[in-house]
Amino acid sequence: MTNHTTLLGEPLQLPNSLWAATAIDAPVAVPLKDNVITDVLIVGAGFTGLSAAIHLAEEGKRVVVVDAAEPGWGASGRNNGQVIAGLKLDPEDIERAYPGQTGKKLLRLGSEAPSVVFDLIGRYGIDCAATRAGWIQPAFTRSGIRAVEQRCRSWGARGVATRLLQGKELAALLGTNHYSVGWLDPRGGGIQPLSYARGLAHAAQKLGAAIHCQTRITALRKKTDGHWEATTPFGTLHAQQVIVATGAYADKLVPGLRTSIVPVRTAQVATKPLPTPMRQHILPQGHVSSDTRQLLTSFRLSPDGRLVMGGSGATAGLKHSHIVPYLHRAGEQLFGHLGKLEWEYQWSGYFAVTMDHLPHVHEPDTGMYVSLGCNGRGIAVSTSLGVQLAKRALGATAESLDVPITSIGTVPFHAFRGIGVAVATRYKRLQDMLLQ
Repeated sequence: MTNHTTLLGEPLQLPNSLWAATAIDAPVAVPLKDNVITDVLIVGAGFTGLSAAIHLAEEGKRVVVVDAAEPGWGASGRNNGQVIAGLKLDPEDIERAYPGQTGKKLLRLGSEAPSVVFDLIGRYGIDCAATRAGWIQPAFTRSGIRAVEQRCRSWGARGVATRLLQGKELAALLGTNHYSVGWLDPRGGGIQPLSYARGLAHAAQKLGAAIHCQTRITALRKKTDGHWEATTPFGTLHAQQVIVATGAYADKLVPGLRTSIVPVRTAQVATKPLPTPMRQHILPQGHVSSDTRQLLTSFRLSPDGRLVMGGSGATAGLKHSHIVPYLHRAGEQLFGHLGKLEWEYQWSGYFAVTMDHLPHVHEPDTGMYVSLGCNGRGIAVSTSLGVQLAKRALGATAESLDVPITSIGTVPFHAFRGIGVAVATRYKRLQDMLLQ
């Protein structure tokens, strides 16, 4: 069975078996009536918005979630399914950028983020093929070896039971001898991301949150009484507070938000179900993995035994034709010795990259809370950001959050971002080739 979602001109076509052992259906959308009044309006039904909805509804708040497509349609349903601890930057870099308590809180948010995901899965019984055997990061280049050795030491010094993997042990855990050194982070794991998103949506609905799909907000304004009014083609919503969780799919709803990030396209490819001998060799203990390439390559096995490869690349449009052959070659380079890989599916979407490679929380106006910029660590970090936004909407002080509230910046020469991403992609791939 295949799901076909073609809203907003960008298709999402995946076999249900890639999402979960038992695929979770999309939640039934509640028809939007005019003049709906709620405590909190959430724009975007991805991991961040749905996580926020659950935590607000748990506290008895009236919550309405609106999405121009459906839950998990964007980056939340299109990623490789790897739940990874930490942020894009290494601990030392975060501490240098944010000395004192701010840096410590950011580190804590990243370190504990996978537990937030798996706790939600357990609490609400979400069927998304969740595993938590750990995440392996093998080194692709000589500089990558130094990086993984340092990360292993760094997180180990901060109380994480990390382990450096080398030689035959690493090859046995991955199913390839292409790498010589890597490290194991036991905090990580894997999920079927679209089923996780849909499971969060079902959980939010059971708690009383209303979800309106295929409902684009065309205008958002603050009224004289301090409340918010959102206009849609189907009616008007009125809310005391607004959470904007659109990620890389930000439009002009919040001034300046769209130009504060660079949307980068990530693609996934999946084989047909592999023969049993191949399955027994690739990630045999249930780990997930992504290497240290400048344009990293991720790989895992789906519940029905498909090899799923993921990676990003340059494209300014909706196509991923330049990324897919690269991923096919990477898969064959790693696992071709085990047998023929028959590729069957491919899909892609955008994730948001910030200039400092850290997640951002903004408060453009009183009662409006925004977050974006997981920079490729979307499942764990975005789920945790939803908790942060919910806490703020519930009255937590800005100082008590784990992510500092900052003003919305602008990416220099944002209009030329497509050219910039294309040049950066070619440069990074050249680096990977030359530094092996």
